[in-house]
Amino acid sequence: MLGTVPTSVPQFILLGNWILEGKFFAKWEKLKSNKLFWVLSAIFFIHVIGLFYSENLQDGLKDVRTKIPLILLPLIFFTTGPITKKELHFLFYSFILGAFINIAWCLIYNKLLHDTETVRDVSRFMSHIRLGFLIDMAIIFCVYFVMHFDEFKLKAFFSSLALYFIIGLYALGLMTGLANLIIITALFLTFVLFKQSKIGFAVLSLVFISASAYFMNSIKNFYKENFDVKNVSVNQDLPLSRSGRVFDTYVFTNQVENGFIVCKNIQPLELQKEWNKRAPNDSFDLKTQYNIDRYFTLVRYISSKGEVKDSASISNLSKDDVLEIAKGISNIKYQKWSFFYKRVYELMYDYFEYKNNGRVNGHSFTMRLFYLKAALCAINEKWLFGTGTGDVQDKMNECYEHSGSPLDKEWYKRPHNQFVTIVVALGLVGLGIFLLSLFFPVFYLRNQLDALYWLFFISAMVSFLFEDTLETQSGLSFFALFNTLFLSRAYYERIKTV
Repeated sequence: MLGTVPTSVPQFILLGNWILEGKFFAKWEKLKSNKLFWVLSAIFFIHVIGLFYSENLQDGLKDVRTKIPLILLPLIFFTTGPITKKELHFLFYSFILGAFINIAWCLIYNKLLHDTETVRDVSRFMSHIRLGFLIDMAIIFCVYFVMHFDEFKLKAFFSSLALYFIIGLYALGLMTGLANLIIITALFLTFVLFKQSKIGFAVLSLVFISASAYFMNSIKNFYKENFDVKNVSVNQDLPLSRSGRVFDTYVFTNQVENGFIVCKNIQPLELQKEWNKRAPNDSFDLKTQYNIDRYFTLVRYISSKGEVKDSASISNLSKDDVLEIAKGISNIKYQKWSFFYKRVYELMYDYFEYKNNGRVNGHSFTMRLFYLKAALCAINEKWLFGTGTGDVQDKMNECYEHSGSPLDKEWYKRPHNQFVTIVVALGLVGLGIFLLSLFFPVFYLRNQLDALYWLFFISAMVSFLFEDTLETQSGLSFFALFNTLFLSRAYYERIKTV
């Protein structure tokens, strides 16, 4: 939970213990006829095969090295016998502790030490999307212990931890994690109530529909409040500033802050002169373009207050306003929002900027559309076997260039969808093997798999839709560990009954 080292060291310890155990011939005999081992390891093997038709062997070898846990962990778990309940609980305890420390440190770092403003900077050790999914698993483990233990104190303790993690998701604005938690909770309750109580299922459906309607209405109102243009005087074309100078109005952009048009009624020279007096250590110069981002932030911030942009508006700024602008805050409401509302606003702003101004750079939500477009371009050229393990980024870069993508080169990224990334790298053949590796174990062990696995599996599938989970060490180690752990437990249960 705290970075790549804590995910690597335990694997080396397990491997060292496996080697010291010896009995390699007996272990090989176990593996030869174990369908699950070969199916799970297939993901690793197809990436190795993809090396043979990759041009960029350096990236390919790096990618294969990242994928080693996909064969290492099945090798260990399927040859050393079933994990005991005590060992399983110790693993869960360790995971919960790591999640607890991670959230605590993120809150301290972002709220107390640095007052971080962007949700992207919330997670200190991994992407904020992946952090959200890991916290979801910690919540699932807490619920497991609440149901497992009979003692009230333990139930209360793990219930409190689960609440802490849920509050952490909200406080840190981890929207994907929250969405995933809602999805798995709704599906789990639906399954349980559908089997046990039709009335309960009907009540749950009504609650879910009502909550969804309320949420959608809240989102609609939030968007309207912040992005619908208000019928007020500052949104009309005014002739002169309060100092008597002619206003500028820019028609090439339709930016709006809190319902106030940004690029209307601006006196740039007055803004430059008065701001440089108020904040000499953060001055800007329109002629030389020095620190020009501060000018744009200033214009947006004053607009969010519902004022015209002239010297008087600079005088009206409080000391706190000046500090906020110097930090790059472009909306007066932003500081008052939680990370959750900030993230909602960022997504809406991404959509508004793309829809009205065609801007995508730096906007994670809308950039994904162009990631997908470039990926489809790469797939169209090599759809059967893909580009090869090491050539994904190179081929994506080529497609960005040839398609005239509006993205700057710094935003030339991978697809941000694990399924699509597999197709780009290994084609439809690779995707078929990948899906087989995911779903064959589910079918094969369907009578032995417990609720823990299903909740993990749903979370993993959702994470695959939003990011390249298996392309980083932390994401891949998380998936490989728990996927192999839960499946191996179910496998040993199955062979007991055969």
